[in-house]
Amino acid sequence: MSSLFGILSAAGQSLLTFQRGINSTNKNIANVSTEGYNREIPVFQDLPRSGVFMNKIIRVFDQSLFSRSIDLNQKLNSDNEFASGLSNIETIFNDALGTGFSSDLNTFFNSINDMLIKPDDLAARSQFLANAQTLVGKIRNTDKALEDLKQQTVLKVRDQINQINQITSQLAKLNQSIKTKTLDIEVNNEYLNERDRLIKQLSDLIDTKVVFNEDNTVNVFTAKGYGLVVGIESTQLSFETDSNGNAVVKWNNVADITKEIQNGQVGGNLKTIDKVNEQLNKLNDFVTVLTTVFNKVHRQGYGLDGSTNTDFFTIDPSKSGTKIDASNVYINITDPKKVALASDPKYLNSDNTNGKNLLGLKNNISNLYTNPSQPVLTPTEEANLKASLNDPTNYDFIKTHTFAEFYNTKLVAEVSSTSSYIKQQQQNNKYLYDAITEKMKSITGVNMDEELINLTKLQRSYEASARIITVTDELMQTILGLIK
Repeated sequence: MSSLFGILSAAGQSLLTFQRGINSTNKNIANVSTEGYNREIPVFQDLPRSGVFMNKIIRVFDQSLFSRSIDLNQKLNSDNEFASGLSNIETIFNDALGTGFSSDLNTFFNSINDMLIKPDDLAARSQFLANAQTLVGKIRNTDKALEDLKQQTVLKVRDQINQINQITSQLAKLNQSIKTKTLDIEVNNEYLNERDRLIKQLSDLIDTKVVFNEDNTVNVFTAKGYGLVVGIESTQLSFETDSNGNAVVKWNNVADITKEIQNGQVGGNLKTIDKVNEQLNKLNDFVTVLTTVFNKVHRQGYGLDGSTNTDFFTIDPSKSGTKIDASNVYINITDPKKVALASDPKYLNSDNTNGKNLLGLKNNISNLYTNPSQPVLTPTEEANLKASLNDPTNYDFIKTHTFAEFYNTKLVAEVSSTSSYIKQQQQNNKYLYDAITEKMKSITGVNMDEELINLTKLQRSYEASARIITVTDELMQTILGLIK
């Protein structure tokens, strides 16, 4: 009789064990399409005279593939954000869409030539001023568009820093739960799935280094080693802007780590901000050089009304600043008679010599068109101009080339070249990331064919255990009947 009780106990243990195995398999099947779910494998162990016992449930996880996936993911997200930012910059300078000002610059200089034909033609002079206003308007619109793009990108960085802080706080709390270790293996595995999901979200935003500890907790650091999550403690990142409106990211409100962040969405947006600043600097230098040399030549001539020593460009009275740039450039004269085309005050109606020098600036800012031996700027004026620029080499480029070449090469072509390179890099990283993701899915993901086979085996084992219990119960009833 005691042996029957032993059989009944062993069968009962097996029945419960196979039920847990079925539940585990059903869980895998239910999560076949769940992003970030790692399949679980029940491990059974035979116990002498005690039936079958579920020793553990293994969560399938490949740490090396996961780490590689995180590394590629943060690079890919950086490429995505930076490529988007570069595309926006290209749109701002897209002459085909009418947002650039290359054709307006060309029209501005060509309209000088129209005035040279008949210097006393007020209609031609008025059209020149209108073209100048159009050019200035386009330049200022371009400056505003770049500033708006910069501001929008800075706000995106701010929001992403807030997201990072939320994720690191959650990771620290999750480390506490994992460290505590509940006896429920399935709950522990869910903690680990959540841990990996949060790490993936963090890698979307910022480049990190993840250290897996023996107790399954993780320590997360920035690329340069600043701790974001260490054990059950998280360190917050702070966001602020500097005097120029640029995003500044600090670790623990102390260390400025802005330049260290290269990947993730934050890294891509910081690169966009740098590129926008670079474009703004080039645009401002372009305007400063253009207005300086044009004013210098214009001051040397005479208008129809005999006016002289008049700047053509100036600073917008409603703006502040000590030099003319893209944000404040303004047409100083409104009276077409004051356009200084003449060099000889005796022939104001017919002399166009100074007008030729103004037109000559289109292709040469080194020497006057009508007097090649005379430089446009004196050595002192040239030195002062270069000192006022964001990059003195921008003046050197215009001096040896033209304004149009500077626009097409420095403001348009270089952005397009960078954009093409980033897009190619983006495609390469996406290919590698997709390959790693597929490899991970083949290892850690749920295969329905395998799960259905396992489910069938476990159901048969469950039925066999149930049958043993039924048969044993019948034997016990028979024996009890004999005793009576």
